[in-house]
Amino acid sequence: MKKRIKDLAYTLRLSKSLLNNLSSQLDQDESLLYRNWDEPKTDEFGLPRLENGVALTRPINAPVAKLKLVQSRLLHNVLYEINLPKYFYGGMKKKDAVLNSRHHQGNKFFFLTDLKDFYPSVNSKSVEKALRYFGFYPDVARLITRLSTRGGCIPQGCPTSSFLASLVVEHSCSDLFNKYQNEGLKVSIYVDDITISSPVDFKPKTNEIISELRERGLKINFSKTHYCSQNPVVTGVVVKNNGICALPHNYDCAKEPERSQASRNGYLQRINYIERIAKNAS
Repeated sequence: MKKRIKDLAYTLRLSKSLLNNLSSQLDQDESLLYRNWDEPKTDEFGLPRLENGVALTRPINAPVAKLKLVQSRLLHNVLYEINLPKYFYGGMKKKDAVLNSRHHQGNKFFFLTDLKDFYPSVNSKSVEKALRYFGFYPDVARLITRLSTRGGCIPQGCPTSSFLASLVVEHSCSDLFNKYQNEGLKVSIYVDDITISSPVDFKPKTNEIISELRERGLKINFSKTHYCSQNPVVTGVVVKNNGICALPHNYDCAKEPERSQASRNGYLQRINYIERIAKNAS
């Protein structure tokens, strides 16, 4: 499937002509194959995030049914066959934000950063180069890239986006992450969140880490970059020396009588899931 388009089509259980036709349609007019809207950004309490009094939004580019089918099969039948390092948690099978936080359980010192405009900053050229690095022949890499990108970058709202973004980050930064781990640091990447932790203080190294990440083309969101040692929040979960737990407001929301029963149950399920993952790690 990595060498020839007809083998890729066979793996996807689709015809080669369908894939090529979709690619041609995208070249002619991408807007016909995507539904677009702006989705409000929310904070950890589920409230709208504001900047200078204006509600922040993120653009969603959702593929229409026939393109979504292709992207879903690309993800499950092709991309998931690529073995990314264990420190990747976003867009991976059987991994999530809670498992990402548990990865750092027991460490005291944390460096957390967020990649700014992450999906728009991952361009088609980077995606194709990453796919070729992982063994896809040029024609196949080019076709997968064409079927998974919009406007020359990775769109938010597609099944393939998180995994492809992780693929690009691994291609550009794997040697850095290996170096940090060899220096005794724990590293994890959850989509646009990078967390580095250690049982010992490594604050003097953080400026070097930021510089190295930026040199590899990653755009650092400095407003969400910090170093801490007191129960940090990692991808929405509190990490402690002896475990992980849900954010305090999750417990409050699970008890609020003003909320619907369905809403309270949702918070309870999240709390129970986090507690179960924490228990399994002990």
